[in-house]
Amino acid sequence: MPIKYLKDEEGESIRVLDIDGYYLPTSDKIITNQEEVARFMRTWNAKDDDVLLCAYPKSGTHWLWEVASMLINGSADRINLIKETAMLEGVTQPMYEDIKSPRVLNSHIYFRMLPEDFVKRKCKIVYILRNPKDVAVSFFNHHFKLLEYEYSGKWENYFHRFFKGQVDYGSWFDYTLDWEKVIEDNPDYPIHIMSYEDMKKVKMKKGKTPLEIARADGWRDKKPGMYRKGQVGDWKNWFTVAQNELFDAVYAERMKNSKFQFRCMV
Repeated sequence: MPIKYLKDEEGESIRVLDIDGYYLPTSDKIITNQEEVARFMRTWNAKDDDVLLCAYPKSGTHWLWEVASMLINGSADRINLIKETAMLEGVTQPMYEDIKSPRVLNSHIYFRMLPEDFVKRKCKIVYILRNPKDVAVSFFNHHFKLLEYEYSGKWENYFHRFFKGQVDYGSWFDYTLDWEKVIEDNPDYPIHIMSYEDMKKVKMKKGKTPLEIARADGWRDKKPGMYRKGQVGDWKNWFTVAQNELFDAVYAERMKNSKFQFRCMV
C-alpha cells in the first residue's frame, strides 16, 4: 500500500495513502485492500434509491448520516451502525453490496471519482458546506487525536498545511470549487445543498435540530477521538488576528468567483 508522510516546515508529518497524488486516510485497520478499493470503486454498481452524502471532511457528514439513516428507516431509534460502514472509500466492494437498502452512503471524494453507475442512475446527492475556518480547526484536532495519522504537530503549522492541501483529501478550496462547478454544469442532477450552520438551526420533531438528534444517546462513544463538539464559530478560539487576516485574504482570492456563501466568517 503506497503510504506517504506529508511533512510541514517543522518536519511534522501526517500519514496518508497516496493514490497517484490523491491523498486518502489510511484505513488499514478496517480494510486491508484500500488501494484496490480506491482504484476500482468507479466500477461498483449503484441502486436507484441510493442516497449519497458528500462533503469535505469535518463538515457535518457524521451527524447528517445519523439523521438521514433514521429518517429513511422511519424510526427515531438509533441505528446500530457507524458512518464508516457506509463510506465509499472506507469499505470493500462486498461490504458495500451488503448494505441494506435503501442505503445512505457517504464520501469525501470528488464527484468525478464516484462510481460511474451511481452518476448514470442520477442517485440523489446531498452536498454539505461548512465554514472553512471551523473545518480547519476541526480537521487539526482530528489529525492530532487519531493515532493512524501519526501526527503531533502544532496548530500554527497546521494552519498553513491546511491552505496547501497537505492533508488527506487535499485542498478544501479545490474540493469546494470543483463541487460548485459540478452543480453548475449539471442542473438536472439531483444535488441538494445543505449548510452545517443551517443544520444547527432547523427544528425537527420534538423541537430538536438534526444535530441535537444525532448527538443523543452517547453517539460520540462509537468512535472516540473522531467527533468534536461541532460548535459554530469555534475557530475564534484558535485563530490569531494575523491568521484570520491571512485566511480572509486567501479566501477572497481563491473564492472570488464562487457563489457559495458561508456564515460566521468574521
